[in-house]
Amino acid sequence: MRVLPQTAPPEAEPAGASVLYRDAEVAPLLGYRPLLLDLAVPAGPPSAPGWPVVAFVHGGAFAVGSPKHAPLGRYLGERLLEAGFAVAKVHFRHSREAVYPAQLHDVKAAVRWLRHHAGTLALDPGRFSAWGHAAGGHLAVMLAVTGDRPDLEGDIGVTGPSSAVQAAVAWSPPSDFARLPPPPPSSPFHRTGEDPHAWLLGASPAAHPALAAAASPLTHVTAAAAPVLVVHGTGDDGVPIAQSEALVAAYWQAGADAEFAWLEDTGHVYGNRTRAAMTTAGIEFLRRRLGPA
Repeated sequence: MRVLPQTAPPEAEPAGASVLYRDAEVAPLLGYRPLLLDLAVPAGPPSAPGWPVVAFVHGGAFAVGSPKHAPLGRYLGERLLEAGFAVAKVHFRHSREAVYPAQLHDVKAAVRWLRHHAGTLALDPGRFSAWGHAAGGHLAVMLAVTGDRPDLEGDIGVTGPSSAVQAAVAWSPPSDFARLPPPPPSSPFHRTGEDPHAWLLGASPAAHPALAAAASPLTHVTAAAAPVLVVHGTGDDGVPIAQSEALVAAYWQAGADAEFAWLEDTGHVYGNRTRAAMTTAGIEFLRRRLGPA
């Protein structure tokens, strides 16, 4: 993958209780739309050495959506800023633009870009985390379990700093593509007859188990994995809760740090009260793992 010259952070925009850096170019890729992120930092001086960071990764079956327009991203952004976290809404290429591992390379590039500019942006390079729902939860966990593995880094954007995160929060994440069911009737993909996970892998997960395993967080869990809070509903028919049960079990078997919140009678998308409660739980988890903001 060839990239154009790296870009500096955009001009800061005061916005009440926060400072915004809009459309920062993580990697202006030749032949693709540029990879961007939007960063919001609490206004005022942080406690040294900087603000803890949450990289928000949006859901959408790796095929639709944008962090700019995701309602969950707006809600989490407001709650996290109030709690003293900097929030980066990161982009990744959709599965019809590029197959896996492009998506992981993209979010790793965003983490490296943020760490590279941490001094300028008042961020603490030692307190990075990721938070996502569904496909975004998958990528958040992949950041947690793959750390700085050279074979999964990619060569996009800034390549010097670490792409590791120190914690992750994952809501309803797929963790084992070989055991994911086809899209349920409630999914817009059901009507098309398409499997978005085949788009992601470039092939059917069932027909290519090695490829499915390579893209699955479950495969990569080791004792070195970053702490993770996994949240999943018992009524999720798109990504069954067994996916998260297996992920958390793998964490515990490896001796890694995982917490699990299972939500009774809750589907793939959470109602307002559940969303608020799980956001509070996620913030408390990050404070325990990263230290107070």
